[in-house]
Amino acid sequence: MRRAFWSLVLVSWAASGTAHAYPFMIRHGYTQCASCHTDPSGGTLLNEYGRAQSELLLSSIYGHEEELSDSAGAEPTAGGLLGLAALPSWLRLGGWLREGYIWNAVDGRIVDRRLLQMRADVGADLRIGAFRAAAELGYSSADATTFTQLAQITRSTTGPNLIGREFWAGVETFGGDGLLRAGRINVPFGLRNLEHTSFVRTATQTDINEDQTYGVAFAISRPAWRAEMMAFLGNLSVHPDAYRERGGAGYLEVSLAPTTALGVSALAARSDASLATRLPTLRQAYGGFARASPWQPVVVQVEADLLLNNQLGSGAQDVGHAEWLQTDVEVFRGLHLLGALEGMKTGATPVLQKGAWASLWWFAFPHVDFRADVVQRWSEGPSTLTVLVQANGYL
Repeated sequence: MRRAFWSLVLVSWAASGTAHAYPFMIRHGYTQCASCHTDPSGGTLLNEYGRAQSELLLSSIYGHEEELSDSAGAEPTAGGLLGLAALPSWLRLGGWLREGYIWNAVDGRIVDRRLLQMRADVGADLRIGAFRAAAELGYSSADATTFTQLAQITRSTTGPNLIGREFWAGVETFGGDGLLRAGRINVPFGLRNLEHTSFVRTATQTDINEDQTYGVAFAISRPAWRAEMMAFLGNLSVHPDAYRERGGAGYLEVSLAPTTALGVSALAARSDASLATRLPTLRQAYGGFARASPWQPVVVQVEADLLLNNQLGSGAQDVGHAEWLQTDVEVFRGLHLLGALEGMKTGATPVLQKGAWASLWWFAFPHVDFRADVVQRWSEGPSTLTVLVQANGYL
């Protein structure tokens, strides 16, 4: 029971730092994340085009749809702060505020319920000629300290902390299709889905809540494919240095059709002391992922990863796997019903873990959305149930 409770607590807080990466935009023919995002692999700040499309394609409409269908006239907030202030062409500013309430139950008995301060971040992006730079800073409340330490800048154990999820500088290449950058960057691997506690994100340690690391990355986006490769130099928020991972990761995704994409990922990272075992470890993950919209209201996403963990010097190797299958149905514009199935087996948890998600997501207004998730998980021990409702506002 105690182990199941703390697993739920971890799930609660790991879910708390969502950014905006919407792989389901493939239903509109968007296979290239760089079309709308500062990060070429998706997530974080939107560019001007992305802000306009978020209003045109994401949010519910009230009135005549044809009035909003002309993108030439639908950019009232794209170039500034909600239309209240104009910004120079070389600067983008953004911010996120997310609040929620969570209920956790073990074998049908509620063991935890509370308000969550989930995210309070600001971000900026500079683009001057071929030069690019971006940064995102946030606030973490005192009771979230344990669960945001991989992204902490300050290191208080009793008070709030400053969080730095990403900051980097780089230069555009190949006429703007490529980006070479260095700094603290999201790890390029698999689907950049928002469900941070999904097994594929936690098992590969590639979510965009706190798993960023320092390094050098090169990304390129072409009409028919996109790719990113990154060399890890270590997460400086982790102390001491022995726990920092060095290695690399990358993915390649090919667009088979305007609404279908297929990709592969690889990751290998070595540390002198694993955070889990305190032993020298080589951690590897290899997998594939796909996104498809056979009919515009429906998007299916799938990811499957092989997990390898070698305890260096001992010859011991753990072999595991993690899978994710999600269907997104847009009932009407702005209102999404989502369902997902997942599985995971690792050396630390040799019994197959299974999970099921049911979600309702409503993009009620431009820059405002609401979401409710019900997550049921089973393994050898007690079953757990998490219910999370949240409200999000962003610039």
